Amino acid sequence: MTLSKAQANLNLALWQAEADSMSSSDLYAWVVDSGLPHEVAIRLHELISVTKNVGNKVFAIGKIVIIKIIDFVKAHPFLIIGAGISAAVGTAVATLITSVPFIGQLLAPVAIALGITITAVGAVVGHRLDKSFKGAGEDIFEIAKEFFKLVTDVFKEIFCNVLTA
Repeated sequence: MTLSKAQANLNLALWQAEADSMSSSDLYAWVVDSGLPHEVAIRLHELISVTKNVGNKVFAIGKIVIIKIIDFVKAHPFLIIGAGISAAVGTAVATLITSVPFIGQLLAPVAIALGITITAVGAVVGHRLDKSFKGAGEDIFEIAKEFFKLVTDVFKEIFCNVLTA
C-alpha cells in the first residue's frame, strides 16, 4: 500500500495528536504497571522522550512508537504470547543442539533455522488464536495485570515486614 504525501502527513498528524493526548508520565505509568522489568521500563521511558523535527514541527516519535506497540500488543495478545513462548523454546532447542560435544558447532546453522521455525510457528498459532477468540485478549491482559499487581503487593508487604523486623 503506497501512501501519498498528503496521506502520510495526515497519519503523522493524527499519531502526533494521539501522542499529545497522553502525557509521558501516564505512558510511563502504563509501562511500569504492565509488569515489565524495571530495566525495560527505564529504556522505554528513554524512548518516550525522543522527538524529531519534521519540517517546521516537532514530533514525539518515541511516544508514537510506544503507543503503536501498545496498540499492537493489545490487539494481538495471543500472537505476542505465542511468539514469546516459542522464541524461548526455539532458543532452548538451538542451545541444546549447539552444546553437543564435537558436532554441536557443525549443527549450529540447523539449530538456528530450527529455532526461527519454532518461533514462526508459535507466532502463527498465536495469530490464529487471536482471530478465533476476539475479546479474549483484553480479558487475559486484565487478568495478567491483576495477577502481577497481586504479586507486587505481596512482595511489598513481605519486604516491608522483613526490613522493619
